[in-house]
Amino acid sequence: MKIMTFKEVDEKINHYEIELKKCVDEIAQTELFLENDNDEVKNLAKAHKLKVEFFCFVTTSYIDWLCVYRNLQRSKSEWENYYNIKIAYLIAYETINTYYKFKGEIYKTVKKDYEQFFHTFFDMLNRELAEFKYEFDYDEIMPKIRNKSVAHYDRNFLEYYSTFSLIEEYSHKDIIRSFLYFLNPLHYFTYALMNDEIDKFLYLNSWMS
Repeated sequence: MKIMTFKEVDEKINHYEIELKKCVDEIAQTELFLENDNDEVKNLAKAHKLKVEFFCFVTTSYIDWLCVYRNLQRSKSEWENYYNIKIAYLIAYETINTYYKFKGEIYKTVKKDYEQFFHTFFDMLNRELAEFKYEFDYDEIMPKIRNKSVAHYDRNFLEYYSTFSLIEEYSHKDIIRSFLYFLNPLHYFTYALMNDEIDKFLYLNSWMS
């Protein structure tokens, strides 16, 4: 995966900000159909709203990740680097938890003809996630970083400061790149899902995005 320039990052952020604003309007319009007396119309609206919200969630995470990436590239001190990595871990933590919730709901809307496709796609995505977790000792390190120095400040400063050494072990470039191997295909997939553009090439194209 090639390193993005600041100009490319800015262009992507600006583009997806516009996409999110469109999606907000689309969700508002879709919610009007949820009040329809026709159950079929209501169910279709509910399923579409879920797909749009899934895309919005992943896009928001993607933009946040790009912001952290840019900030890390610009870091001038160890503390600034430490701060941005903490934010990166928190974004990863929240993204992973919310992804699992959405995935379960999306499965319920899948037609039988596409069940195997979705299963294969999410299985591969979960492998990327498992590799990220293993490589960066996620299950051990993430709770400590989140609970002691990001979502909360530990009153024991030695405990708070100990998270610095946990983060110091890893290259911030590796963390950013590795999580994008999970986030990029998921983002591509949610866009296609929202627009009902699921086809046999989507699985391959999402990993080439």
